Amino acid sequence: MKLLDTLTGGYASLIVYGLAALAVAAVLAWTYHLGGAHKEAVWSLKYEQREVAIQAATNAEISRQAQANAQAKALEAQRIAQLEAENAALEQLIKEKSDEADADPDRDRVCLSGDAGLRIDSIH
Repeated sequence: MKLLDTLTGGYASLIVYGLAALAVAAVLAWTYHLGGAHKEAVWSLKYEQREVAIQAATNAEISRQAQANAQAKALEAQRIAQLEAENAALEQLIKEKSDEADADPDRDRVCLSGDAGLRIDSIH
């Protein structure tokens, strides 16, 4: 150390301490950087997991809506078929009653006959 003091003009210990401090600072900076990189990796993983969860929830909701729409369309088709059958039956009844009215001997009377009243009441 005396030779170093002689060569540096008495500043050898200051240089050694400075280099030691610089080495400690470098180690601390590197450790801090590694911690930051770890933190970034953790947050990146959390973000990716969140994105996967959002996508799964979105897909589940789209599937649920598609199933609900398919079920509603099936019920709609069933109801339309039922209404068409009821309409056909009602049209048939009206035709029968119209034919009965045409065949009624009292059809030209001023007021309704008893049979005409029953025919009207039978259509609901």
